Amino acid sequence: MAMDQFFCMRVFARVVELGSFARASEALDIGRASATTAVARLEKRLGVRLLHRTTRRLSLTDDGRLYYQACVTMLADLAEAEDVLSNARRSPRGRLRVSTPHSFIHLVFLSALPKFLARYPDLEVEVVMTDRAVNLVEEGIDCAIRAVDIPADSPLVARRISSLRWLTCASPSYLKARGTPASVADLERHECIRSISPSTGRTANWRFEKNGERQDFTPRGRVGVNSLEAAGAAAAYGMGIAQVTEVLVAPRLRSGELRPLLTDWAAAAPPLMVVYPSNRYLSAKVRAFGDFVAEVFPREGLWPERSLASAARARPKKASSANRR
Repeated sequence: MAMDQFFCMRVFARVVELGSFARASEALDIGRASATTAVARLEKRLGVRLLHRTTRRLSLTDDGRLYYQACVTMLADLAEAEDVLSNARRSPRGRLRVSTPHSFIHLVFLSALPKFLARYPDLEVEVVMTDRAVNLVEEGIDCAIRAVDIPADSPLVARRISSLRWLTCASPSYLKARGTPASVADLERHECIRSISPSTGRTANWRFEKNGERQDFTPRGRVGVNSLEAAGAAAAYGMGIAQVTEVLVAPRLRSGELRPLLTDWAAAAPPLMVVYPSNRYLSAKVRAFGDFVAEVFPREGLWPERSLASAARARPKKASSANRR
């Protein structure tokens, strides 16, 4: 394969990602005519049209979409092979595409990202925010941050970063008005914020574990949301009690907006993982990113933090087992 074809593929991929020949040529530091010629050469070689061109916008043809996915995979493989054989193993460089959940990006990731960028000045980071399970290879994603259990037969390699727990919590104002539950059974008398599954429309059960004993509880309440981030926010606004993963509410616990409840019954949640395709090299940039995420999150999770323990001790004493309405 001629080297100039790789150049044309790089140009085509950037045109698709940036949505214009002008922006692509600027990003690649080449003339616009060179960018146009590169894509034209690809179309001539392949015998198909890759892009629909109008005066206002560019869009992929069906053939172009398939070829773009192939380009992303091939160029990523080439870049990773170069990383392995070059100084990039010591100094990551190039473009890193990372997928993160929406809640993670807002609460944790963006605040930590400047430190990562300062550490690796030759690295460009693109963040894809989505709560769906992305196909890393087809969508050109280098790695993803997920709080999920990875099946043994998964085509992904998973690096376990941090343990997580389900945290039951409420605002001080709610607890002052309604009292503090002392047991799982006490939750029956409280306004609970329900987490609705986007796929089934059903209310998710809450999980509790203590000394090997497990209890499931079906929350009841007037407020239901389809994201754990929203459930934590609703609890902070005094709408009721919520159960979410600790990472989503740790800042609110530290600030005192939320107080943890039934801490001795906190059950394990799926761990925080950095995942990447098993058919790829572990490139320097992915390795560096995984190491950085591991710095941000304690291996044993946020639960053992003194700030959370202090928040638990600072919770108000229970009013009575029969909570007021």
